[in-house]
Amino acid sequence: FWSNSCCSHPRDGESMEYAIARRLEEELGLVCPLARLFTFTYHARFHEEGSEHELCTVYAGRCTDDPEVNDNEISAWRWIDPADLDAELAADPDGERFTPWFRMEWRRLREDFRDTIADL
Repeated sequence: FWSNSCCSHPRDGESMEYAIARRLEEELGLVCPLARLFTFTYHARFHEEGSEHELCTVYAGRCTDDPEVNDNEISAWRWIDPADLDAELAADPDGERFTPWFRMEWRRLREDFRDTIADL
């Protein structure tokens, strides 16, 4: 299933800012400034695998470095144009290719943060 590019939980005693920088480097080998965009809570059933009930904070940043993908963390990755992603999500209404939490995040990013992301 396709989902967001980097995610985790802060470790005990770890600030959110430190956690997001640590995970970005661990998963994608990238170091760049990140901006907090929004926080949301969701509860989503995920096929037969179960469900998730999470509090998520979404950050975004811009980096010109090439990612060094950690194969222990990420099984597949790709660059995709936002309009192409919109089309793929629309063509997958039953959620066979994307996680439900990613759909929620992306919808909010496109509706409320389109200009903010463009300016990063």
